[in-house]
Amino acid sequence: MNRNIGRCLTVALVFVLASGLCGCESLKKKFVRKTPPKKITPVLMPQDYKNVYPNDVLYNNHFTYWRTWTEDLMDCLKMKGSNKREVLASTRAVEDLQRMQDLLKSPKKEELDKYIRFYQSVQRKVELGQPTDVQAAKMVNDLESRRRVIIRLFDTKEVKPFILQEEEPIKPIRTIEQSLPKE
Repeated sequence: MNRNIGRCLTVALVFVLASGLCGCESLKKKFVRKTPPKKITPVLMPQDYKNVYPNDVLYNNHFTYWRTWTEDLMDCLKMKGSNKREVLASTRAVEDLQRMQDLLKSPKKEELDKYIRFYQSVQRKVELGQPTDVQAAKMVNDLESRRRVIIRLFDTKEVKPFILQEEEPIKPIRTIEQSLPKE
């Protein structure tokens, strides 16, 4: 009886090993290491996209960005958001106002200057630290009133005749990304 069980186990073991070694692929392919595929590095060709958009489109984009950053700043001040976000929103709002000013001709350019100075003062206050509830409420009220005036006076439709033509030069502005320390 024990011999029969031993023979059956031996036959079963041989059958399992044979079926394991014989599979879908040949024995040689099963035990040969596969080489990983070679990595292809892309060739990057940087292109300069200067003057891709006309100045009125650029002005409209910066006007929209300014409105968004101002609303974000007011929301952060109302909800006591993070100070980093307040600083970022105020900095970006100032940058977009300056870019709008660079795209305007003389009479509207000087008119926008006082609003830029106001936003810079708000930026300095925010950079000093988290404002108190009273200071934040006052800043939100001032921002809201200035925002409505700027929207009324400097909407793209209102300043269309004052936007620089494409052949007139625009001075480059230093952005926050350019002023960050290099790692």
